[in-house]
Amino acid sequence: MIPTGISPTEAAFEVIGLVNAKSIIDFMFFETQIGLAVFLIGFLTSLWRSVRETDFSVLWSYLVMFCILLFVFIKPMASLENATSTMEAAGWKGTSTQDSLKETFIDSGKARAGSLGLVCISQGYNAIVYGTISAITKVTQQKDFNYLNNPFIVNKVSIYLQHFSSEGIKKDNTLKKDLEEFLRNDYPQTLGRMINNSSTQGKMTKKWWPGAEEVISSYDLDQRKRWETLDSRLTDYIKTEIDKIGAKGPFTSLFIDYKAIKIKLLAGHAEKSAVDMASGMTGYGIEPKTVSLSWLMKQPASLLAYASSFVGQFFSTTLSEFMIKALPYLQGYAVMIIYSLFPFTLLLCLLFGTFNILKEYFIYLFWVKSWVIVWALIHYAAVYMSTLQASLASGTTSWFFEKPYFNTVTGVLLVMSPGIAWFMTKGVLSGIGEAATALTLHADKGLGKVGSKIGV
Repeated sequence: MIPTGISPTEAAFEVIGLVNAKSIIDFMFFETQIGLAVFLIGFLTSLWRSVRETDFSVLWSYLVMFCILLFVFIKPMASLENATSTMEAAGWKGTSTQDSLKETFIDSGKARAGSLGLVCISQGYNAIVYGTISAITKVTQQKDFNYLNNPFIVNKVSIYLQHFSSEGIKKDNTLKKDLEEFLRNDYPQTLGRMINNSSTQGKMTKKWWPGAEEVISSYDLDQRKRWETLDSRLTDYIKTEIDKIGAKGPFTSLFIDYKAIKIKLLAGHAEKSAVDMASGMTGYGIEPKTVSLSWLMKQPASLLAYASSFVGQFFSTTLSEFMIKALPYLQGYAVMIIYSLFPFTLLLCLLFGTFNILKEYFIYLFWVKSWVIVWALIHYAAVYMSTLQASLASGTTSWFFEKPYFNTVTGVLLVMSPGIAWFMTKGVLSGIGEAATALTLHADKGLGKVGSKIGV
């Protein structure tokens, strides 16, 4: 089956909306007399206008419109049992459309089917969105960061690394225990020797973490072996976690600094004595994980700096993280609601005898589905901005998860994305809509005149 949505979330909500529309259509047009009553009102209104204006083209236009609605949107149905998404077809390995629908339709007794005309238009819109995103991918030449394969992958990895590095080693208790023992015994002991050593005395730097070259060279033989083993296990631990979110290829060399991640992870497990001896407040170095709020309250300048850091952190990570997670569901709900309202749009068309209501309906539907196009543009903008920040950064790439400024821009743009999509839709479709309206009016009159002559 042709994909019905770009993402699995959109496709799942779309199927639910189409099934809801089918159920309402069945209820109004086949199970009750609501549809018939509306049709009779519209028919009699058109007949009265035709008699009053002595122009039976109005009546014939109404009958032609009714036949189109009946045999395109009301009666024929299309199966949605095997509905899927474009991202799944492109190689997406996350949650599938069918997984999302499994619990929704289990033991419900409802066949997954929707209006044939509506399903075809939905698939047409999906083809337009997919084609546009594919064209953007070719223009940007970012095949390794294809939106359809893993949307907002750069932002997701940055956010994940921030959470991952801040929470310490939680997923390997054995490694955690062994590292804490090393940081409690071997590491402070070695730092003490280095401080008392005439060659290193007074030369303690912020880079003196357990894996620093100066520290490793000061380990005794057993300590060095233990650290090398722990360092290798720590590297494997980080790689395993990063691989889970698809951070491969360009990520490993451009954005991911294993050294910075290790230092961040170790900071949460170091004893205070070791922290004090390392005494690094910026850059590389094991540093305290928290700062006393009571102390901050006594220091206005520090409090201001803390507040600024908190606000910056919110905009750089929290906002983008929330929008990346929430927007697909927001779009999904909007799509579901629009599809569920489709039967009422048909009733209005029959009541007032015009396709214009249906035209407006499809414009709003395209607007919601076009959000994905804007998201793809923002995705590639995030890739470009992160690459630019990487080229401007020097030394450690800890900025990727500690000061990801590109996340700030991504979050703000995602908030604006529905508005951007609306202006894009109105700009593109207003001309098409006007042309379609003019064509429809001429077609209605032409069909009416032909029908009138046939009826003579």
